[in-house]
Amino acid sequence: MSKKRFKQIVILIALGGLFLFLKDNIKYAFDAIGLVFIVAMPFIIGFCIAFLINKPYMFFSDRVLKKMAENKFQLVQKARKPLALVLAYLVVFGIIAFLITIIIPQLVTSFNTLAGNFSNYADQFKDWLVSVCNDYLNIELKEDNDLFAVINNLVKIITGGELKAFVTNIANTFGPDLFNTAVQFTTNVYNAVMGIVISFYFLACKDKLIYQTKKFTIAVLPERMLPKVFEIAELTNQKFGRFIYGRIIDSLIMGMLCFIGMSIFRFDYALLISVIIGITNVIPMFGPVIGAVPSVLILLIVNPLEAVWFTIFIIVLQQIDGNLIGPKVMGSSIGISGFWIMASVILGGGLFGVVGMFVAVPLFAVIYVLIGSSVNKRLKEKNYLQNLGESPNTDIISDTKKTHIDFKETKLYKTIKDNVKITSKKGEHHHHDDDK
Repeated sequence: MSKKRFKQIVILIALGGLFLFLKDNIKYAFDAIGLVFIVAMPFIIGFCIAFLINKPYMFFSDRVLKKMAENKFQLVQKARKPLALVLAYLVVFGIIAFLITIIIPQLVTSFNTLAGNFSNYADQFKDWLVSVCNDYLNIELKEDNDLFAVINNLVKIITGGELKAFVTNIANTFGPDLFNTAVQFTTNVYNAVMGIVISFYFLACKDKLIYQTKKFTIAVLPERMLPKVFEIAELTNQKFGRFIYGRIIDSLIMGMLCFIGMSIFRFDYALLISVIIGITNVIPMFGPVIGAVPSVLILLIVNPLEAVWFTIFIIVLQQIDGNLIGPKVMGSSIGISGFWIMASVILGGGLFGVVGMFVAVPLFAVIYVLIGSSVNKRLKEKNYLQNLGESPNTDIISDTKKTHIDFKETKLYKTIKDNVKITSKKGEHHHHDDDK
């Protein structure tokens, strides 16, 4: 038996044993993974913040302060990147603080107004509900009943149970978790603060960390795997960067357009609803629906007719976003069809909640491109690609045009290839020296 064959058998036996161990101890394995995530959460948050601030940081470093790199004083040259980093954090968090300073007080005012006028809105809603039920649904509801009795009757008609029992069950479910919620809130604040601090260190040591990662990867992995590994890293960085920045910009535009439109048409609670629409629009595909539902419910209590007009307005706005704003902002950064976007959002949301819905699309786009490249390569090797013909464009929903990225033509690939060659030559040179 050859040495290579023996090594393969040992690896297979080890993997089989590991699989059997995990099968019998899957709960402990998941608990261990969860513990790792809890401990590493500040670093995960820090990496995400650093990823978001990296583009403003590079903008200040490579454009705004570019001339500092050419200055004859070495102290000025060294100050370029620290100054760019400080400016990036000041600008990003300054904008966030400015928006919070403006929006939060107005949101508080809107909430207070909504709470203060809720009894009047409830009476108006009750009268409208009674009228609709009596005139159109043939359900008898007396007008002298209070809103609780009206809604209770409707709940009994729909579910067969009392509203009070329904609310009690909710209270019993969430009541004992108040202490856990407080602990979780404190933990989240700690993670967020530490994440900001760690993100600063990530960006301050970015070049060295990237170099060390490449160095470690080249040292550990076989040479034949390096191009593919670095291709995946490059593609992931590109897809995630374009998608995340695109979604954020698109959501800001949608929130502002919603506020302007609601102000023009004099809808109630324009700012509150626009913030809801803007935040939820970050989620692909289902975000607009998730934001529209509570917004319509708020206006339904205030003024049912206004809720109808708002529904029409938000549908038109979403069409404008989907057909004009979104393609301009996002471009062809994703490169996958609407079906795969929907599938990735559903799977990501089902597995990891709201965060999964957001991250699933660029992650699936990376997998989609890698699998597509592999499939096309195999078909070319079999000389069968030409027999399939061109991709069909007769579907009702067609894919957007996307450009293929040839990783072998990128500067990163050529640099890696040269480094690997140099490393190989050095290894051969040392090997010959040892033989001597």
